[in-house]
Amino acid sequence: MNTRFLALELRRAVRNGRYLIFTVVLPTVMFLLFINLYGGAGQRFQNGLSVTTSLMMNMALFGVIAGPLAIGARIAVERGSGWQRQLRLTPLSGAGYLFTKGALGMLVALPGIVLVSIVGAVKGVELGAGQWLGVLGTLWLGAVPFVLFGIVVGLLASADGMQAITGLASMLFGLLGGIWIPADVAPEWLQSVMKVLPTYWIKQLTEAPLVSGVDVKTALLVIGAWVVGLSVVAARRFRADSARA
Repeated sequence: MNTRFLALELRRAVRNGRYLIFTVVLPTVMFLLFINLYGGAGQRFQNGLSVTTSLMMNMALFGVIAGPLAIGARIAVERGSGWQRQLRLTPLSGAGYLFTKGALGMLVALPGIVLVSIVGAVKGVELGAGQWLGVLGTLWLGAVPFVLFGIVVGLLASADGMQAITGLASMLFGLLGGIWIPADVAPEWLQSVMKVLPTYWIKQLTEAPLVSGVDVKTALLVIGAWVVGLSVVAARRFRADSARA
């Protein structure tokens, strides 16, 4: 991974107003909106988790999804503009390019998590130091499958279609993954769909430091399957692109 290339890409990302709005500001605004509607009276779910804490996790996870997908959109733009072909003329290797994009996806997921968590602490989320570390660390590591998904879509789709694709993917990962509809109140068929997606299991792992009964083994298996599968698709697609260049 080329650190200078990563620094350049990171500067480009933070200068993008759309990134700042949709992955940093919007999750925080929605968190404030939802706690005023649902979480202000100290309500708790059946597992003992407070509604405010759960909403904080959900909105942070929403930012975790949106940020890496935006990086995937940049890959599609670079493919369409010929920038990717130009990079192949530099010492930057194909693996270095993909690893840099992956590292960038992880970095852009971090500010939204931090900001939502700070607001959560101000609004009454009370966790011990170890619990905060577990929650924030799990949320951040939970960005990995979405980083890989963004890379795969960026390598497959055209630049013109990326905005629609990333918007739809964010909505589906959130809606069908348990962010917008709690699994406890979802119909049985929707619960089955939720348990196939990484979003549901990342949320479960995020809750693990705070509640009992989380199926950690299944969560790791499902998320691991997504990571391995997407990694294989990304590597094969990038090799195919390189062979045609």
